[in-house]
Amino acid sequence: MEVASMLGRKVMVTTATGHYKGILAGMDNNLNIVLTDAINDRGERVSKVLLSTGNWREVIMTEQYLDLADFAKELEKYFPGMIKYVEEANLIQVGESVRVTQNGVEGSGLTAKRVKELFDNYLKRRQ
Repeated sequence: MEVASMLGRKVMVTTATGHYKGILAGMDNNLNIVLTDAINDRGERVSKVLLSTGNWREVIMTEQYLDLADFAKELEKYFPGMIKYVEEANLIQVGESVRVTQNGVEGSGLTAKRVKELFDNYLKRRQ
């Protein structure tokens, strides 16, 4: 689901009466969504807002989306057979203990360190 790929990202949610900008923190199977660190169109800040399915009309990601599919192909050259790209979550799993998301590299050890170096170089080349 496309909305799920926006979890943890800055979004703008349009409602019948206005909009909210914030971090998409959660979503359930009924498509109720939770925003944190949100601000509404009147400039009022709220730490958390729950928008039920019928109350929102669209969700727009307001920060640049980084598709990790190309980086997964690059990683395969360095870690053959260890790379799993999860398209729905835009996530790369390297072996058992290292994950790459738009937010960066999660994990520890030599593999994580090398993946982080490669990811940093990948991001520099994209700029």
